[in-house]
Amino acid sequence: MESAAKSIASKVGQVLVDELQDIRGVGNKVVHLRDELATMNAALRIISEADQDKVDHLVREWEKQVHDLAYDAEDCTDTYSLRIIRPSPPPPDDFAGNKLIFSWAGYLLGRAKRVARYPYEKLVLQRTLAADIKDLLARTTTISERRVRYGIDRAELPRAASFIPVSASSISASALRRAHNPDQFVGITDQVSALAVKIKAADQDEDDKSLKVFSIVGFGGLGKTTLAMEVCRQLDKEFPRQAMVSVSQAFAGEKDVKGLLVRVLQQILKEKQPNGKQTITEGEAMGTSTTQGNQLHVDRMDVDDLSKKIKELLKQTRCLIVVDDVWSLSSWEAIRGRLAENNCGSRIILTTRIDEVAKAASVSEYFVHHMKTLELEASQKLFVQRVFGSTDCPSELKVFMDTILKRCAGLPLAIVSIASLFGSYRSAEGIEMWERVSRSIGSQLENHPNLEGMRRLLALSYDYLPHHLKACMLYLSIFPEDYVIAKDRLLYRWIAEGLVTEKRGLTLLEVAEEYFNELISRNMIQLDKCLHMDFGLGEVEVEGCRVHDMILEVMVSKSQESNFVCLVGRQHGGMSHSRGKIRRLSIHDNNHDKKHHARHVIEAMKLQHVRSLTMFQSDGLGKLLDSLGEFKLLRVLDLNDCRALQNKHMRDVCRLYLLRFLSLRGTRISVMPRKVGNLEHLETLDIKNTGIGVGLPRTVAKLSKLECLRCSTWLLPRGLGNMKSLRILDTGILDGHNVQLVTQEIGKMAQLQEIRIIIESNFQTGEFIQESLPMLSTSLSKTSILRSLHLEWNPSPTESAINFEFLHGVNPPPPLLQRLSLIGRIIQLPAWISLLTHLTKFEVGWSQLAGDQLFGVLCKLPNLQTIQLGEYSYVGPKLVAHEDHSFPVLKILKVSLCPTMIIFEEGSMKKLETLAFVVDDMNMNVLGLENLENLKEVKIRGKDDNQAMKHAVVQLKTLSESKPIKVVVDELSYVPSF
Repeated sequence: MESAAKSIASKVGQVLVDELQDIRGVGNKVVHLRDELATMNAALRIISEADQDKVDHLVREWEKQVHDLAYDAEDCTDTYSLRIIRPSPPPPDDFAGNKLIFSWAGYLLGRAKRVARYPYEKLVLQRTLAADIKDLLARTTTISERRVRYGIDRAELPRAASFIPVSASSISASALRRAHNPDQFVGITDQVSALAVKIKAADQDEDDKSLKVFSIVGFGGLGKTTLAMEVCRQLDKEFPRQAMVSVSQAFAGEKDVKGLLVRVLQQILKEKQPNGKQTITEGEAMGTSTTQGNQLHVDRMDVDDLSKKIKELLKQTRCLIVVDDVWSLSSWEAIRGRLAENNCGSRIILTTRIDEVAKAASVSEYFVHHMKTLELEASQKLFVQRVFGSTDCPSELKVFMDTILKRCAGLPLAIVSIASLFGSYRSAEGIEMWERVSRSIGSQLENHPNLEGMRRLLALSYDYLPHHLKACMLYLSIFPEDYVIAKDRLLYRWIAEGLVTEKRGLTLLEVAEEYFNELISRNMIQLDKCLHMDFGLGEVEVEGCRVHDMILEVMVSKSQESNFVCLVGRQHGGMSHSRGKIRRLSIHDNNHDKKHHARHVIEAMKLQHVRSLTMFQSDGLGKLLDSLGEFKLLRVLDLNDCRALQNKHMRDVCRLYLLRFLSLRGTRISVMPRKVGNLEHLETLDIKNTGIGVGLPRTVAKLSKLECLRCSTWLLPRGLGNMKSLRILDTGILDGHNVQLVTQEIGKMAQLQEIRIIIESNFQTGEFIQESLPMLSTSLSKTSILRSLHLEWNPSPTESAINFEFLHGVNPPPPLLQRLSLIGRIIQLPAWISLLTHLTKFEVGWSQLAGDQLFGVLCKLPNLQTIQLGEYSYVGPKLVAHEDHSFPVLKILKVSLCPTMIIFEEGSMKKLETLAFVVDDMNMNVLGLENLENLKEVKIRGKDDNQAMKHAVVQLKTLSESKPIKVVVDELSYVPSF
């Protein structure tokens, strides 16, 4: 929380002293203010690291006053800088002849007048700033005196047990997986079995095949959702069609019912996946998926249509639907009325924290499962596993562990959260930390804990975070409940807000990733996958995270208490309007109650100090978008999927000169003004899935601080090499117009870590492009820290293939490359691929490889986990994994429409867990599956009338009878690749 004070202390030293040193009597005051703020920054850190039981309301109020002062000082300097450095408007460029001459003449005359006035205007601004500095300094004196007057004493704030920071290197991949893997959840096996038996027993009555509802009830943190997921996993065979949807507190009205039914429909169209999750694609949500020969335009369906479609699909099939986190009886009644009977023995599992909802949903108490807390033995097992792994708790620490577990009262989430505090204190040397935590949990959980007690317990996990993680954790309160946050989006937002502190030898992005991993390791957030729709790649899965509902509630409470974030939406009721100046504004959803509609709440606010604006919906908020130009101090503008954003708003957006993070992903804009090049502080620009296309202006290349650029397509301009800070370039176009100008400049981008390039050719330009591509291989040899490379050829219908043989000239190859995707003709893989020791994923398509050119080159790579073979990637009659193709860690192999026979010899691909392949109308045989020692799952996709498909299914099911293999069949009316 002290980041603002730290930032302004630095900024005063850099800017104000130079500007004001000539104004009599002010220079010393600036230095004095800088020193006062630096001292207050230290005081804020002391409060942050203090034992939170000793931080009373008086200290909290003083803390908020210091924060406000720091923010106001930063706003003061930023406002001054804006008025001094604001660029003059360029002359018009859309006139010809004499009009252009007169236009230039008028521009130059106006510029001359402004230059003549500049010394006077600057002096006025300096004096205004000097007055503001004096006022700020007076406030520092008043705040300092107030601390003394009310007896806020540092000695009365004992420091909490210090934490050893968990570095990125100390968090192993297995630990991260364990942190969010439901299979590691201890102590619910008996409950899973009991509920599964009840559901199966309901099938014994042959005369009663009606839909039955089973309820799981208990307060937050007991593991209701985990229990439901485990039951679904046990009942895979009985219920091949499954769906899981979350409701949340904010559920209300026909709009929310429609969204829930859409998610149910999307999932029951597919058979249950073995990991318990269903893939939900944006393409399906927009009505572009095709199933059983009919295109489902779900975006055009109303609630009645969706309900009828679900009933139709389940006419002859039973399904299992989990409706998670129902908060009210009215919400359940709205949902239940739309899930029609099918008399096939379908089941619903409902989870809720409210007893009345559970009793109303289920016909008898027999169908209601009351969540139990963990027995002491299970609690100990879970705690010891989280803290010590497979070892036992040292005898010196056992007494403290017993005290902690008694107060956790068998709450799984509480146990996991508290256990995460001791990751660096596994020996008797950390006994002071163990004693302090065991003493400070409090007595509120000793009897029957309620929701408030749970909040207090989870707040303890936050209170014991290192100071640098507290603001990052509070920042997550910006996002709605059950929202999966893309990892790079979160990290770049942290950086833009100044929440990430520099470390010697590391970039800010690397430090931010350390923060992310540390929060994962402390079980404050959970790893998850975020699905994006990419116009060029289709559905793309990226790493993300989510926050447990109960932890999010704690963060929302704390962020509003400290005025860290202002939340607007029905989910937050009367607490949405923050007291004091609003610095971060997050708009979640509208309230159908006109009195509390988001528009009315926002119109009553003063927003001139907002530095972060996030909109998760925009209905009725056109006036706010029309006023974007007034948000002069804005650093973060996140309008993901804001459908109300229009081209007319972009002119105002390009005047927000302090912007560091700008996301317009999924909006309807089609024009980006050239003035975007004036956003000189911009670090992240995301315009994926917009209508801008290749029309992103060349002025973007002027953004010297830009680190992340994500767009659907961008015709790479001359001057690209000036973007020295760029780390992520997704996606750039090379064609006959720019191939010679740009390919050499890519080698000048020393910070580049991820690049996706599409090569576009036609009959006229193909030969010229082919001759120019060796320059690209030279540039790639200079990208020494590149992690991800995607090269794709996008031909015209009449064009012969661009040859990727130029890649043989890459010398040396990027040594840190982790992901390599080559979509274009290359009949022989470059020898340097076998040197990529960090490579984890390899994809190839249209390459026409043959013989041993594929597995023979890749089989020795020590970290290769995924191989994806696209269409026509292999042209031989059979693809053979020989005995010596062991692949040390390969887990996933995907094959789309290439060989007619795949053979796995004994000893090949020993670690392979998932095999997925697509078959077309040609015959296809897969031989030797029994030789894949670790195979757990086979996915097969093809036309529903395909004989080869039917033959493969029979073959796989025969094998699964003797080997525990999950067979997933996806029958479609057309055959897409993976």
